[in-house]
Amino acid sequence: MTDVQMRDEEEKSGGFEMIRKKLEEWDILPYQYQIFNKEESPNWRHPLFTDRTANGMLAFFYEQCNYYQSFKFSLEPMIVDEVKLCSYSELQDITDFKAESLIQKTLSGRLFRGTIGEGSEKRPAIVKTWDFLLPWGDEHAQRLHKFCDEIELFTDERANTHPNLLKLYRYCYEMRLAAVYDEKFTRVLSDVLLADDFGWDDRIKVATQLADLLAWLHEKIVAVGSVIASCIMIDEEVNIKVFDFGHFSNHVSDDCKIPVKYLVGREAPEVWAGKRTMKSDVYIFGLLLLELISKKKFNFRKNPEY
Repeated sequence: MTDVQMRDEEEKSGGFEMIRKKLEEWDILPYQYQIFNKEESPNWRHPLFTDRTANGMLAFFYEQCNYYQSFKFSLEPMIVDEVKLCSYSELQDITDFKAESLIQKTLSGRLFRGTIGEGSEKRPAIVKTWDFLLPWGDEHAQRLHKFCDEIELFTDERANTHPNLLKLYRYCYEMRLAAVYDEKFTRVLSDVLLADDFGWDDRIKVATQLADLLAWLHEKIVAVGSVIASCIMIDEEVNIKVFDFGHFSNHVSDDCKIPVKYLVGREAPEVWAGKRTMKSDVYIFGLLLLELISKKKFNFRKNPEY
């Protein structure tokens, strides 16, 4: 690596360290206490809550939302490898976050259709959110870090031009954690996984591209955790683009044990014992490969004989 490349990497790392420190300083409360977390939730009330508990919780929620309404997110202009930070108002110009724009849920939030407008030019976009919708769960606390890890990867020019990853266009951490991808949504692998007309050649092409992507990420010492069929977009030529990961960890090694802070999606057996390694990604790939070959969806916790 040249001196110029090393300096660029240090500047890029420093920028993300600043974002991480800000998010750690703010914690998740400014993101939790936003009115849309109740309004956009399909079922905001925890099933174990009594009426009194639910009403009391909701009153406290609105009180805190009012408090955080004036919270200063201290946005600063930042461009990393041509990827810009955008404000919440700019994000709302891209998508309205309404049910009509919703594509599907992800492992940590949702996917929406949007539109990028640059002058007279308009083109389709995909907006991904890291959500804090009611009712809250323990996994919400890690979404700040997961957001930073994914944005750090996608602002790397090599990743942002990788043929099997979505192309990041903008990212936002004002009020919502969100990323805007300069891509048109097509369909996901889970839509065709069980279809008879999704033939052997197509299945092998998907498996090969996913294997190449995981190998490339591991070379960059990045572990991704759960990758499932609903996280993989495919186009008409059956080229894949992965847009969501279960547990994202930067800067790990082959023999590194990654702390298990929460469980998302499918996991390798060792994860249930409290440890995760880069080899856990290989296990998850094997599950998806079995589904591609057999044209079956497996739940390995319910069917351990597989």
